[in-house]
Amino acid sequence: MGGALLLTAAIHASAAFTTLNTLSSRGFVQITPFTRHVEATASRPSNFSLILPSYSHPTSTRVHSSSLFDWFAPPKENVNVKNNEEEVRNVKAQIEEAIANTDRGRCTTPTQKSVIHTLLAQLESLSPLTEPARDPRMGGSWIVLYTDAPPPSNGQLGFLKGIAKQVIDLEGGRYKNELYVGGKGGDEDEGAWLTAVLDADWKEWDGVYLDGDDDGDGTLKSGSGSSGIEVDYGATTWKVTFESLTLSLFRVPLFTQQFKAGTSRTWKMTYLDDETRIVKAGKTGREEDDWVFYMRRGIS
Repeated sequence: MGGALLLTAAIHASAAFTTLNTLSSRGFVQITPFTRHVEATASRPSNFSLILPSYSHPTSTRVHSSSLFDWFAPPKENVNVKNNEEEVRNVKAQIEEAIANTDRGRCTTPTQKSVIHTLLAQLESLSPLTEPARDPRMGGSWIVLYTDAPPPSNGQLGFLKGIAKQVIDLEGGRYKNELYVGGKGGDEDEGAWLTAVLDADWKEWDGVYLDGDDDGDGTLKSGSGSSGIEVDYGATTWKVTFESLTLSLFRVPLFTQQFKAGTSRTWKMTYLDDETRIVKAGKTGREEDDWVFYMRRGIS
């Protein structure tokens, strides 16, 4: 009876060591050297230790080393990314609510403006992009939902109020500012009876103020970073140069006005994702003369 039990134990032990050796050969575990202790009457079972390798899943920062089951378990979700996405959605919802009764910023009280700009700054702080001006998502059409800019940039032409739209051509280095009055459809630009289209080009800003004045320390450029490292202005900001403005009635051009050579503005992209964009547009490149534009992706 005792011999049968010993034989069974030996078979199970052999199977266990075979399994461990297989796992070891595949890199799943590491078996450290063991020692055998021989006594005069019988050999005691060999002692061994099992070390599980530390493993980091390629899509997770979590390291699994506590157990073999943890190693084979799927990685947990990146909680920080999920929380950031949720926060972005919440802030956008608050912005939509805050601008709802402002006629796209054309009828805004000082209190409303303060609340809106605080929320916009909060959304800007959540942007993970370091070079938004070079992001391919910049291209296409954008509808202005809110701005504190004066007419016609706010979609108003005289006493007529319409929709302001930007259409950006990344490959061609061009863009259009479009104003539609009396339009329909998702972007309210279809069948508009009055349109105004500003044609312009863009390029990365080099940091030189557009008014040609220095910033008080004898330089014509916006200040460098606090560490003294040269700022890559083009990563966030474009210099846009106006060329012409065409006014049309029922799609029939009435007249075209040419801008004076060198009529330019700066566009600083402070937030960008698939559906939303925030731009600070200014005459010189200085923050004090910036106008803010909160936009959504256009349908057409």
